[in-house]
Amino acid sequence: MNLKQRLSSGNLLLMELIFALAFFSVAMAATMSVFGRSYEMSKEAAGINMALRESNSAIEIIRSSDDTGEIGSTLEKAGFSPAGDTGYEKEYGDGKYSMELSLNEEGNLLTADITCFEKDKDTSDPLYEISIKHALRGGT
Repeated sequence: MNLKQRLSSGNLLLMELIFALAFFSVAMAATMSVFGRSYEMSKEAAGINMALRESNSAIEIIRSSDDTGEIGSTLEKAGFSPAGDTGYEKEYGDGKYSMELSLNEEGNLLTADITCFEKDKDTSDPLYEISIKHALRGGT
């Protein structure tokens, strides 16, 4: 005896629904992945934007000063706290971010290294770094 089993219309409908469910599950996972990554990129861009604004404020203070004493007092008025002999640090963004500024004076040339990073993350991967040089006009 040769028995052949035919798929009934109910079985075909069930298979079609399973395939549709699998397809939409894969599509939902891909969409969620795209939206999740875009949210992370948006947060990172906001952090970098904030770091640029804070760094520009520090750069303006340095560029508008005549000597290191004036730079130090102006930085402290702007919310920086001394860190070591020639460094300053500042927290911004409700304490989520931190900026380190180190000054190196050689004759009348001042070099300032500014590093901004997220406080919760590793400091070896900063958000933003810049080094500027400024010729001092006054006595040192």
